[in-house]
Amino acid sequence: MARDTCTVGIDLGGTNIVFGLVTPQGELIHHFSHPTEGHKGPDRVMQNILDGIEEIMQAGVGGRINGIGLGSPGAIDTESGLVIECAPNIPDWTGRQIRTPIVERFGLPTFVDNDAKMAVIGEAVFGAGAGYRHLFVVTLGTGIGGGVVLNGRIHRGAFFCAGEIGHAAVQINGRRCVCGKDGHLEAYASAKGIVGLTRELLEQGRKSALTSMAEKNEEGLTAKLVLDAARSGDEVALEVVNLAAHYLGMALAHFAMVFDPDIMVVSGGLALAGEILFRPMNEAYTRYLFYQSIRQAPIVPARMGFEAGMVGAAAMAMIELGLEGPETRP
Repeated sequence: MARDTCTVGIDLGGTNIVFGLVTPQGELIHHFSHPTEGHKGPDRVMQNILDGIEEIMQAGVGGRINGIGLGSPGAIDTESGLVIECAPNIPDWTGRQIRTPIVERFGLPTFVDNDAKMAVIGEAVFGAGAGYRHLFVVTLGTGIGGGVVLNGRIHRGAFFCAGEIGHAAVQINGRRCVCGKDGHLEAYASAKGIVGLTRELLEQGRKSALTSMAEKNEEGLTAKLVLDAARSGDEVALEVVNLAAHYLGMALAHFAMVFDPDIMVVSGGLALAGEILFRPMNEAYTRYLFYQSIRQAPIVPARMGFEAGMVGAAAMAMIELGLEGPETRP
């Protein structure tokens, strides 16, 4: 690929849409975000995507645009460009055609996939998974997403739903997940799950510094506050974080036994927690993993940060276009 070409990468979230221009070497040379405005309906969301692409193409970076990649929540039919099913963070997004409007307006090759899988591609090509042929990436945020790379290719599955580690059951008759089912990992180890579990313990009358910490915080009780309190030795916070880490390590061990990766990558905001999360997570991972003497797949933090989905969407477009650049081909 000529060095003066760029690829547009788009990460569609429930709150914001992030747009970026990415070089063949993975350098993010320009980016910005706009509100998603999902509450105004799917037509408005699609219009915001199109307007953002127009804006970034007019950014004046001096490079030719070769293609567009878009990561969207939900199960995405990558061949047709249809959102097969989507969680309610973008209302009425299910059934939406998201590739055709882009192609019709800009006349550029456009590739779409699930946003978590785009983040996996970003980490696999330019991040912590670069150089590995088999990897699993779990994204810890408001919810929990994941994705699998096998033999250097992203694994989408028969129904475009592969890698949904957040909805792996870790507790019989456990906490209710946002999807409506009980005991899922997301109900314990996501930011929302950590906050919810903490509130339940506080409502039971448990004493914790988190009560006063939340009262002084403009955002109230957050997962970051819980992690901060755990580092300070708060009993309730430690109980919550240890339980979340235990279930996360358990789920990663299960996925490792199914997919047998070279490396496990943990991304998202909670991945910045450090040892307070990774130590008990690794202990549980080791406890439940079979063939420990053979399997040497470490669990490592991601390198891409918030850019993973956006850069990964651009990387997917590069790969699908058969352009030079990334050596790894998810």
